[in-house]
This record gives sequence, structure tokens and C-alpha cells, in this order.
Amino acid sequence: MNKKIGCVIAYTPGHNNYGTSLQGYAMLKKIQQLGYDCEVIQYKKCLSIFQKLNFIINAIRAGETKELYSRFTRNDILKKYPNYAAGIKLRTTAVNKYKEKKLIPLFHEYVGYKALHQGSKNYAAVVVGSDQVWTPMSLPNKFFNLLFVDDSIPKIAYASSFGVSEIPNFQKKATGAYLDRFKAIGVREQRGKEIVDTLSHKQAIVVADPTLLLTKEEWEDEIADSTVNEKEPYIFCYFLGTNQKAREAVKKLKKETGYKIITIRHMDEYVPEDEFFGDKAPYDVDPNDFVKYISKAEYVCTDSFHCSVFSTIFHRKFMTFYRFASSSKTGRNSRIDSLFNVLGINKEHIFNDGDIVSKINSRIDWDLVDNNLSTLRANSIQFLNDALK
Repeated sequence: MNKKIGCVIAYTPGHNNYGTSLQGYAMLKKIQQLGYDCEVIQYKKCLSIFQKLNFIINAIRAGETKELYSRFTRNDILKKYPNYAAGIKLRTTAVNKYKEKKLIPLFHEYVGYKALHQGSKNYAAVVVGSDQVWTPMSLPNKFFNLLFVDDSIPKIAYASSFGVSEIPNFQKKATGAYLDRFKAIGVREQRGKEIVDTLSHKQAIVVADPTLLLTKEEWEDEIADSTVNEKEPYIFCYFLGTNQKAREAVKKLKKETGYKIITIRHMDEYVPEDEFFGDKAPYDVDPNDFVKYISKAEYVCTDSFHCSVFSTIFHRKFMTFYRFASSSKTGRNSRIDSLFNVLGINKEHIFNDGDIVSKINSRIDWDLVDNNLSTLRANSIQFLNDALK
């Protein structure tokens, strides 16, 4: 019996986002723990000019012009700020070493769409997840939505996220069509479930992000070889967005506590103001170092979903800031709301305004959170196990 599972994870060469690497690794590890062989399906595109143009038009219609702009101007920014470029090179090298050890040994590359489709027949099932793999921007690639997978092969979504609160009208029919091809659909957010249930004939269930499938003890084992070793209390700050109000709140926390700020700068984009933010800003940080910094911090301040997840796993005093305006249809705030709702985390720990010191110190019922997490983890593993059978 073929027990090899093809896995489609969020992976881009040179991409150094920590949460992306950690959730991909956690999903592979859990599938292996369930007794299956894993192979990561790596797609090397051979796109025509027409296909590339179609991708750009789709992205513009989907409201992702900012993301397009950042892709096209990234090299210009690196040339303009050589110190920033040197730092990013250090970070990318550290993340690449992690991937070479944890992810790349499982990769199988398929060159071109025809080879990708044929290769899908090599697996007992193909699983896509997790993270923002179903963004409207990605629809034409026919990859994360598993449109390349042969009809005869079971297709499973695990903790997949649309990344937005609304699917553009022009994509709703196509979205429903690819969702209908899945055997089982697990999504990461409640809003994702509503989208699946509305646009397709399938019923989705909300499951845990893969990073939550591993226990605190398992993550402690994972980060045991990290060389991060801070001697003094610190505030760990990890912002992907540009919200200056969040930075000012952290400065107030520092003033009140006297703790230094350790920050990881310029993750998704270059933020000029961040050159003067924080007392220590290391670049030579791999995904396990990132988790170690969170696990040992006195306070954590972030606008990142996965940083919030690990703050929860390690029972840190933390504050999450919204990255996007609440009115934004392409915003990503729903995943934060869903995490807090499902686990029962006090909403005081999502910052809108007021005194950050009292809010970040407000009590979290960790017994309740841990019980909710244990139930969510058990149900999620059961869903994955059942879907793979």
C-alpha cells in the first residue's frame, strides 16, 4: 500500500519568514508521527508571457497592488540601503540553513506544469497547508489550490488560510470549483470556514495551525540547540507591519519596566523608522532562535500570528497589535481574532488604545487556554488522521 503523502507547503527560495518555515516543518513532522512518508512537492514554474501577465492582472483585480509593488521594487530597496541588504543576507543564510536541515531533504522538484500533474499520481494523497496558501493572488498558479492534482488522488487541506476576509466577486465561482475537488477541508480561521461553506458544496472545520500541533515540550526539544542566551530581562518585539503606534506603545513599556527591547527588523519590508527602534536588532536568527527569543522573553509585542502562537505556547506576557485596518478586505486580522476566540485568550491582549503596561500584565487564564488548546490539538490530529486514511 502506498503510504507516501505529497505535501504542498508555503515555500519560496530566499523567503525568510520564520512562521512560514516553522508551520511547514510542524505539519511534516506531525504527518510523519502519524506513520506516513512525506515528500514536499516543489514546483518550478515554466510560465509563458501570457501566464505571467494573467498573474499580474489577477493580482491587481484582487487588490494586491502593494504586494506586487514590493516584489518588483525589493532589489531597488536592497541597493539603496547596503547595511539593510547585508543584514537581510545574514538572516536569509540563517533561515536557509534551517531549511536545508529540516525541509529540503524531503523536497521533490517538478519542472513545468505537465510534470507536476503527472507527479501527483505518485502519492496516496496530497495535502496542502498551512498558512496563507489560498490568497486571491495565488489562484492562477493552480498550485496551492491543488488544481494540478489528478482527479484520482485524494486532496486534503490542513489549516489552509485564504488570508483575507472576503473573496473578490470575480473569483468566487473558481474558488468554489477548486474547493469542491477536496476530500476534506480543514481551515485555520472561522472566517475561512464561512468562505468554504458559502462558496462550495463542502463543509470545512477549523483546525489548529500546525505549530500548535506540537506541544511545548516538543518545541523545547526543537530549540535546545539554539545559541540564544540573554542574561537580562527583555521585551521581544516582532513587527511585520509599519504601525508606528505599536512602536510607541512598546517604548512606553520599556520606559515603565526598564527592560531592553530586542527586535527583529525589516521582515516583510524595509521600515526606515525601525533603524532607530530597539536596543538590539540581530539578523543572524534562524527559526529556532526566533522561538527561543519568544520563550525566554519577559514580554512579547507583535503583529504576527505565529509570534502570538508561540507566546501562547510558552505562556508569555504578550500584546498583539492588528497589522491591517479593520475595514480592509485584503487584511489579515481574522486569523488573530480566530486564535484568541478559539483558545479563550483575554481580548485585552489585542491592543487598540490605552495603557499598554496594565493591558499586557492583565491576567490570562492559562489553565483555560491550555485545556482549549489540548482539545483543539486532539481534534485537529484526529481530522488529519481520518483524512489521510
